[in-house]
Amino acid sequence: MACGEKNLIINADGYGFTSGINRGIEETVEHGVVTSISVNANCEAASELAVFAQRYPRVSIGIHLNPVVGRPLSDPHTIPTLVNAAGELHYRDFTRRLLRGLIDPVELFTELTAQIRHVRKMGVEISHLDSHQGLHLYPPYFRVFLRVVAASGVARMRTHAHYMLADTLWRRPALIGFYLGHPYRLVTHSWARYEMWQARRQGVKMADRLLSTERNSDKADLSRWLQLLRNVPAGWSEVFCHPAYPDDELRHWATYVDERLTEVRVMTCDETKAEIARCGIRLRSFHEL
Repeated sequence: MACGEKNLIINADGYGFTSGINRGIEETVEHGVVTSISVNANCEAASELAVFAQRYPRVSIGIHLNPVVGRPLSDPHTIPTLVNAAGELHYRDFTRRLLRGLIDPVELFTELTAQIRHVRKMGVEISHLDSHQGLHLYPPYFRVFLRVVAASGVARMRTHAHYMLADTLWRRPALIGFYLGHPYRLVTHSWARYEMWQARRQGVKMADRLLSTERNSDKADLSRWLQLLRNVPAGWSEVFCHPAYPDDELRHWATYVDERLTEVRVMTCDETKAEIARCGIRLRSFHEL
């Protein structure tokens, strides 16, 4: 690989969560710059994944591990701490229960590996792992996550070594100001780097950095995307996005909704593609990592 080469994985999260998300992601793959996706395997619309994989073999497909929303793939009776009385995952109560030790790690491992098996049964090659809302970064979950990596043989994951894009580009004073204003981010980002070190010790491959902005809504702002692309450093970088056509199912489960349609437009517009070419960025997938 040439010295100074800029490699960028653009990963669309949440395939399978709703049909509207599938439609948005497929459009950004077909006409845009998305090179990788992560699938919520336990959701009904994930049934469309096998056709997607056949249509777009160059796109890397990861699992958006999801013990949080919807119904599990495991028999609810075998994972009682993961589900409520209706047999559904705990959703907003998951994190509280996890941190209070009310989630059995054996049951969590059971459901996460069931999601991996489900995708493999579709005949889909799994390129990498990440998780719904990044909740695997909580220590009780991350310990299980590393066991899932070892048991599954999926040896690539999303990095959480954040490379922050501040309002005044990548200048150090702006980043210092950002962390002073958001001290909890300094703690969580530092802890995430330690966890990435743990994963690498286990042989897990990942990009050098995760390109991040201050707010989710920045991903629906074309000017912010162009700014991000102009500042992609040499090496391997990943950035995630959430393109979708909003539907009732998405509105039921999410607060970040209408902005996702704008992300479809940003990910497919000529300005984005032209900026990638102008900056000498090579679009990659997890297959090439």
